[in-house]
Amino acid sequence: MVTIVWDLKKPLPELRINEEIVLKPVSREDLKEVGKILVVTWGGFIKSPETTERYVGPYLSAGLEQPFLAYLGTKPVGCVSPRLDKESKVGVLDGGVHVLPEHRRKRIGTTLLLMALQWLKDCGMERAKVTPFNPEGEEAIQRAIAFYLSTDGRII
Repeated sequence: MVTIVWDLKKPLPELRINEEIVLKPVSREDLKEVGKILVVTWGGFIKSPETTERYVGPYLSAGLEQPFLAYLGTKPVGCVSPRLDKESKVGVLDGGVHVLPEHRRKRIGTTLLLMALQWLKDCGMERAKVTPFNPEGEEAIQRAIAFYLSTDGRII
């Protein structure tokens, strides 16, 4: 496995985003919507939306993680869950960036990633990291790595 890192002490990359997407922070009550996306994008690994509620909920309540949903109209089509590590000042993209398959290649992932990096930076993180994983296999992992590298991430 590889880890991709962004230096948040530098300006964030200037990348094209999807202007049609509305990003919203997720409350504990709406975590199931994040879970519904993960059931599709991580099929076989996340089997029910409630898994996300149980796993992310305590971090959200503690103010250490802030999931975001990307909406196209009224439909949630993607998510990201950045988490703080106040001790190391290295924020984590918990699980990475997720976009429903039928909405990929529309800059939704880029839009979500930039939101997550900005949130981590605003919260005092000096770096952000993600370890790409996908239960679909190596091809999906390589796609994720290529995406993160295209957004100024660096392999460490």
